[in-house]
Amino acid sequence: MNVTLDGAPLAFEAAPVIENGRVMVPMRGILQPLGYTVQWNEEEQTVLAEKNGVSISLPPGRDTAVVNGSTVPLDAPARIIQERTFVPLRFLAEHSGAQVLWDGATETVSIRSAIADDPTERVKESAVYIQTNKMQGSGIVLSADGLIATNFHVLENASTAQFVFYDGSIYQGDAVVVGLSPQEDIALVRIGRTGLTPATPVTGVREGEAVYAVGSPDGKRNTVTSGIVQGVDRDVISATAVIEHGSSGGGLFNASGGLIGITSFFGEGQYFSVPIAQVLAVPQNLSIPLSEMKTYAYTPDAPQNLRCELDENGYANVSWSPVYGAEYYTVYASATPDGTFRLLKNNTLGGEKWYWGFPQAFGISSRNGESIYVKVSATVYGKETPQSETLKVS
Repeated sequence: MNVTLDGAPLAFEAAPVIENGRVMVPMRGILQPLGYTVQWNEEEQTVLAEKNGVSISLPPGRDTAVVNGSTVPLDAPARIIQERTFVPLRFLAEHSGAQVLWDGATETVSIRSAIADDPTERVKESAVYIQTNKMQGSGIVLSADGLIATNFHVLENASTAQFVFYDGSIYQGDAVVVGLSPQEDIALVRIGRTGLTPATPVTGVREGEAVYAVGSPDGKRNTVTSGIVQGVDRDVISATAVIEHGSSGGGLFNASGGLIGITSFFGEGQYFSVPIAQVLAVPQNLSIPLSEMKTYAYTPDAPQNLRCELDENGYANVSWSPVYGAEYYTVYASATPDGTFRLLKNNTLGGEKWYWGFPQAFGISSRNGESIYVKVSATVYGKETPQSETLKVS
């Protein structure tokens, strides 16, 4: 079996092997050439690899590893072969920061370290600093002919804007909002400039994979933070890559430079992005001059996509799509779908206010396993939205 690093052969004291259809590679032999420090912790019987704030901990014999403090699954347990720790190639491909590929026809493992050395220079070219007359934010170029994605709240109430690009050039001409989904906090704006460098959207996201957030927090252009995906669903991506005020509308990229989301909001040590699939699904059927956004009226609808997951004890964890601008949520419950829905009290915080959370907003259980029916509304700008569709919890 052959292994190449940036096209050159890479030698190992212990060569990769194929076991049960999975390619197993020596962890130290792959990560050290990529600049990682790899050590064996005798007391904990664990291999620890570290580089630029990325930490990978892996005990042989287990089917999980720990990447930046989060547990991630392995498709095959790590094991000791010839006194070396071997790990699945897929794990290193997703978490080393390099591009690691397997060619079954030639039995060759190809490693591209350019991504590991500097995974962000290419994606920075699609990042945009946005300064409106109301606030500062970020954006991502989606097409060479001037289509830019950002958050709705970056353009909310604005009448003018500057767009500053990676090369330092500034555009402050006509800008037209062509797509809006305010409740999802998405805005698409087209400017009168061509020849831009667009990001490459990628809709597949895996929990535990390495990611990079690119934006302009506090006006600091092209700031990059790294982390991993902690969780993902149809509404949000939760990652450990730090975002701050001014990052809104920037890009969340995977290790290969694919745009997987638009950074949106944060709280209590969690950092959230809108999945790129949602951004791309927004119809481009508007033609609102940016100057008219100062009078645009956002009228939120009922919370969408209510769902629940039952644990082994029958306890239901309930969540829904976050509503932009929601001050709090109100939950209504009934024993029957056509019965009277009454306010559900929040015994933890007191009162009747609930707050969106990830991966669930609240939990509920019923007596004797009977079904409960739930509706949710949001209060935005002091006004309650319509109630959601009914969710059956059973």
